[in-house]
Amino acid sequence: MKKKEHKSKSLLWRLSLVLLALVLSVNLMAQTITQTGVVVDQNNEPMIGVTVQAKGTTTGGITDLDGNFTIKCNKGATLVFSFMGYKTVEHKASGQRMKIEMAEDAQALDEVVIVGFGSMNKKHITGSMTSVDSKILEEKNSVNVFDALQGAAPGMQIVSNSGAPGSSSFVSIRGASTFSDEGVSPLYVVDGVVVDNIDDISANDIKQIDVMKDAASSAIYGARSANGVILITTKSGESGKPRVDARYQHSFYTVARKLPQVNAFESRLSMAASDLNNPSKTLEKFSARTDSVGMQYSTNYYYQDLLFRTGGRDDASVQISGGSKGFKYRASLNYIGEKGVILESGNDRYTANVNVDYEPWKNIKFTTRVRLSYNKTNNIKETVLQDAMRRDPDMIIWYPDGELIPYYSSGGRRNPIAELKQKLDERSTYRGNFYQGITWTFTPWLRLDADISADYTSNRNLTFSSKYLEGSDNGKNTGADKSQQTWKYAGEAYLNFNKTIAKDHSLSAMVGSSFEVSNQLAYNIAGSFFLSEDIHYMNLATVKDVKNINTTGWDEAMVGVFGRVVYSWKSRYTVTGNLRFDGSSRFGKNNRWGSFPSVSAAWRISDEPFMRWANNILTDAKIRASYGITGNDKIGRYESQTVYTAGSQYYNSVGGIVPASKYGNPDLKWEQTKQTNIGVDLSFLNGRIMFVADYYIKKTSDLLSDYNLPSTTGYDKMRVNLASIENKGVELSLTATPVRTRDFSWSTTVNWWKNDNKILDLAREDYINSAWLIAAGKPAGLFYGYKNLGVYEYDASNAWTQDYKNRLTPVFKRDNEGNVIIGLNGQPTLEKYLNPDGTEYTGKIAQMKVNGVVAGGGDVIWYNKPDENGELDDVINSNDQTELGKANPDWFGSWGNTLTYKDFSLSFNFYVSWGGQVWNDLKRYYCSWGGNTHKQTPEYIMQGWKYPGEITSWYALNSKQRKTNNHSMSLSDQFLEDATFIRLQSVRLSYSVDPKFLGKTPLRSVQAYIYGNNLLTWTNYTGYDPELSGGVLTPGKDSSKYPRKREFGFGFNIGF
Repeated sequence: MKKKEHKSKSLLWRLSLVLLALVLSVNLMAQTITQTGVVVDQNNEPMIGVTVQAKGTTTGGITDLDGNFTIKCNKGATLVFSFMGYKTVEHKASGQRMKIEMAEDAQALDEVVIVGFGSMNKKHITGSMTSVDSKILEEKNSVNVFDALQGAAPGMQIVSNSGAPGSSSFVSIRGASTFSDEGVSPLYVVDGVVVDNIDDISANDIKQIDVMKDAASSAIYGARSANGVILITTKSGESGKPRVDARYQHSFYTVARKLPQVNAFESRLSMAASDLNNPSKTLEKFSARTDSVGMQYSTNYYYQDLLFRTGGRDDASVQISGGSKGFKYRASLNYIGEKGVILESGNDRYTANVNVDYEPWKNIKFTTRVRLSYNKTNNIKETVLQDAMRRDPDMIIWYPDGELIPYYSSGGRRNPIAELKQKLDERSTYRGNFYQGITWTFTPWLRLDADISADYTSNRNLTFSSKYLEGSDNGKNTGADKSQQTWKYAGEAYLNFNKTIAKDHSLSAMVGSSFEVSNQLAYNIAGSFFLSEDIHYMNLATVKDVKNINTTGWDEAMVGVFGRVVYSWKSRYTVTGNLRFDGSSRFGKNNRWGSFPSVSAAWRISDEPFMRWANNILTDAKIRASYGITGNDKIGRYESQTVYTAGSQYYNSVGGIVPASKYGNPDLKWEQTKQTNIGVDLSFLNGRIMFVADYYIKKTSDLLSDYNLPSTTGYDKMRVNLASIENKGVELSLTATPVRTRDFSWSTTVNWWKNDNKILDLAREDYINSAWLIAAGKPAGLFYGYKNLGVYEYDASNAWTQDYKNRLTPVFKRDNEGNVIIGLNGQPTLEKYLNPDGTEYTGKIAQMKVNGVVAGGGDVIWYNKPDENGELDDVINSNDQTELGKANPDWFGSWGNTLTYKDFSLSFNFYVSWGGQVWNDLKRYYCSWGGNTHKQTPEYIMQGWKYPGEITSWYALNSKQRKTNNHSMSLSDQFLEDATFIRLQSVRLSYSVDPKFLGKTPLRSVQAYIYGNNLLTWTNYTGYDPELSGGVLTPGKDSSKYPRKREFGFGFNIGF
């Protein structure tokens, strides 16, 4: 019985083991399934290349060209679907075919950065880049893109060349790496196409701007990227019902600042003070200026009130966008009309854009971009402000019959109102740009992009001067008509490979080539004695100036081959390499090709296991380093060749052909910039605080410079590659959202950067260019001139020791009552001289001379510069010029803020330029020593030296130097002023209507706003504006450019 029971238990145990094995095998078979499905976007279109992975495993795959996927996994496993720019989706595996819909993630889209010939996740960026989205452009309400970009990207300096409507801007990234004023600007790329400028692009059409600053980012553009690259991506259409957005804004312009100007009384005082010291002036002439019934006594014009006016801007745009499956479109029309703050100045700009994306097949997409623009500018002669400042306030403007008076009978002092009313300078530009691209996706990891583009620009400049402006002797009017037509054709093709291998390894590569061909034809015709003052066609000119009827033109071509490789492991360690070869017709036959490599790496230290303790605070931390070589090709198109030109001498009205003065250099090559960059990116509290820092060193060699040739060669100069320059600096950016609640938020951005510039080597000896010293070992923009040490109180104050090192103090004889005894010459009677220590000086007296004239009371005490042996002399001349200061600022900064409360939003921005100096040449101009044809400032008139013994910083109105020197002291530190300023750049207050209040109306959105630009500027500068553009080597000179405007406006945005 026991034995039978034992056998039964043994059988049950065996059966249990078999059943358990069967159950386990069945369960095992049930856990491993093949899951299939499709991934689509919000418009139900298949998504290619979506990563599908079983959570917690290495099992995964990607969707194919139709959005389909297949993955083996356990039943019930969590599948993770991820794609750059879209929200991650998780879904349980069921074994049944599933359909996954993915939605765009606005925050993730912000992490997508446009790079040369593609885009990249911000995690994989190894170079120095700054992205500016359309929101920043919108908040500033600027008339052009450059004004909106100022201060938005650390390291980028933007200065308007003029306050005139339609004016361009000076743009540099990380300092000037060339001596050429034309070659300092960055490369502009719009939707993948290189363009010469972006003046005709409306800010309303821009989606994002990416600024490439280091060589690792820009080297992919090779020979044209030494000054950085600005990538602009325009807005495209979105699938869905048609959407119409309209915008209108109107603003008022006023001049931001007016300068003190003499009135009639001060002018009479100036002339009287000058005449009293001038024996040639008789009492009769002097009395005429004080006659209360005379013209000069009763007339008093403040010319700035006559020149300036209230201007304004009308800005209107309308756009329509939409699309369906496989088709998206966006079209826009924009108009900006400006009325300048100076009479007769203005600008009108019309732009039209059409962007179409079309996918006729699931793996092929066509992209079409068309941009048209027309710009018309009424320019004025900017020196009209000089004319106003030099003209006496008691000179009449109009004849009694209302006709403008063009000239004053003495000194050629023009009527500034006539200069504006009777001169024409009209410039018009037509531009058309066409782009056609194709994207062919062979597999989810291999894609071909190719495009062609054409750009046509037509410029015309029509000028005319009335016969009334040429004086009354000949009645001659003149006119000119200049025209340019420029064509540019370009094309490129590149293959992109992007694949994730074994989950942790990401590899992307790109290889491609490009070409560009450009040509221009220009003509110029001039004439005089036109039959009509109102019709300016050349066929109405009775006399043609045949020497100025000419045509010119040029052709050029460029080709390039380029590639990039990016490898990343777990997005923790990333290495990027770029290489480009460029060939250009601009350079010598011995150096047509150049190579431009770069390498960079990044370490996302926040992903390291040893940093997990900081995950709650430190969201992201990345250290970057890069090195690369870039080039600059902005030189004359035929500098490498010896060219011929039409001669200026004529025989029997027949001209000849002569060699140009510059000898060609077949060895001419690219300017080459080697740049090292180290940076760090930090993000705290899930992006609430972000900090970016960069340090760079840029060394540019083979700078193009003119080399003087011996006269025996028959040529004056030759273009050579010899000079070198260095820029190094620091860039810091802090972005934070200190407050974020349901109803209120505050975001702020602080940028700070500085750049130090130094010329390392020159192709020639150090030299002086007007008022700037160009020297090796010195910064560019170094002012060089005469140092003003004060004003001689008496004639006897010009007394020095025999070695000229110490100035002596005169002691004058006094009467019994202590009064100084005045001699017959009107000067105090000298008793003795004292040394600087107070002891009596008994040696021989030395006196300083300027242009051979002994200086006296009211003359400037000039710094006497020792020669190379440390010796001094008694002559003040050009050898006594010295370094006075630098034009370039010490550092820049900006502070931007956006505050929102429910449906209200307030944004304001400050911009800072700290340090540097401005040469106030306008003040020097009308406080010069050239006689009474230049009116002085009230400050000069009231504070100028007037009598012996007066202590003042201003020289006499009619000093000996003023009568003999006649402008030779072109720059002294008396006219150098601090260029520091802090500007309230923009303010904008908006209200957006809550969509629920719009109900069933056709309106989708409504926004109203008021805004202001250039509202306040804090500065010690006494001119119109301390912010000046200028040459690379000669910056910081204020010669009365068109003043900056202050703007107040309002606007409406409506969406349907």
